[in-house]
Amino acid sequence: MAAVLVVAVLVTAGWLVAFSSVLATREVTVTGNRILSSEDVRAAAQIPLGRPLARQDTDAIEARVAALRPVRSVQVTRSWPRTLVVTVHERAPVLAVAEPNGFVLVDAVGSAYLSVPTVPTGVVQAAVDPSNVPLLTDVGVTARALSPELAKKVRIIEASSSDGITLRLRDGDRVIWGSADDSALKAQVVGALLDRAASTYDVSAPHSPSLR
Repeated sequence: MAAVLVVAVLVTAGWLVAFSSVLATREVTVTGNRILSSEDVRAAAQIPLGRPLARQDTDAIEARVAALRPVRSVQVTRSWPRTLVVTVHERAPVLAVAEPNGFVLVDAVGSAYLSVPTVPTGVVQAAVDPSNVPLLTDVGVTARALSPELAKKVRIIEASSSDGITLRLRDGDRVIWGSADDSALKAQVVGALLDRAASTYDVSAPHSPSLR
């Protein structure tokens, strides 16, 4: 009898969790989003309300939300008894690349993910092919190495190749950066040289910089 009772309890519990409407999904909560609206995330997630919470395919939901360009990563968790929580981690802009109607924002891994009318505060403008992910990544390394003071002096970062990165400063001077290698050191060297009388600062070899 005890065994029968245990089996009956387990079967009932399994039915309640997986098949009954008692623990069905009634609400979807979205957190962590700033660029995307909660409605946009819910629309992409395509979560069927009324389905038992235990039977929601969280992996499939995460894949659908991750397809949104501003999303860097996403986690979907169950909050019993009736809620699915979609936690979104959005991309952070590092560069802004000009396009016909404004600018496209690019994150640290070279992903162009959002069009905006103007360059946001603290984001460096870059003249780079927005489809060239490796080069965008290298330019992003350069931009992130700049101190806040140096970044304010940069009008635009130009790059035709991975070894051809150049900073164009707002006063008309330029900094020949070279590759993204040793960017932290190059930024320190530039900061120490900018008070010298020169129009071109070459830090492509940071241990032996030159001025002209």
